[in-house]
Amino acid sequence: MNLVKLDLNKHDVDLVSELIYETDISLFTTFLDKNRADAIEKLRSLIVAGKNSYGHEHIYIGEDDNGKVMGILVTFRGDEIKYFEEIKIFKQEMEFLNFIKLSLVKPIYDQITASSIEKDDLYIGNLVVAKGLRGQGIGSELLKNSFQLANDKNCKRVLLDVTFENYNAKRLYERTGFIVCCEKQFKWMGKSEGTYGMEYLLDKE
Repeated sequence: MNLVKLDLNKHDVDLVSELIYETDISLFTTFLDKNRADAIEKLRSLIVAGKNSYGHEHIYIGEDDNGKVMGILVTFRGDEIKYFEEIKIFKQEMEFLNFIKLSLVKPIYDQITASSIEKDDLYIGNLVVAKGLRGQGIGSELLKNSFQLANDKNCKRVLLDVTFENYNAKRLYERTGFIVCCEKQFKWMGKSEGTYGMEYLLDKE
């Protein structure tokens, strides 16, 4: 598998948008749209626009030798995301209610639910394997590729979050070398939830 940056002119951005949407349907329903098609279209706008945490510059495609999409990583170094740049893109690309949710509510949501990202962390926001290819070790390959990406970006660790109930993903991360570094329990929309923050420390010696 080859890991390459998303190419807006080469890759199927509609497929990429749909696959990323499926990694966190609840979040995208809350902050983009309850309608699946509309949420995916709004996510697509953010991907194409760039300069936000879902921007094309932070999306990496795992592809086979024929260029077929096998999986996707959405990942960035902590200091690559600029809050005011994001707000500008949200205002430019989103409807007013989405703009308010993304620029004011989501940062609070992230603080409650997600790990604290340091400037020299490589944070994996989304990881997904294409339909029909799951259970073949592609997720592990994507994670291992992220270690090299983190080294290239001079990061100290790779960081991600996983919900308490996502046992299969947590086991995958542990098998790949991640360990739990923090836990968060919270109530969101009246429902008790929780996440593990997991890290993979890079050998810098």
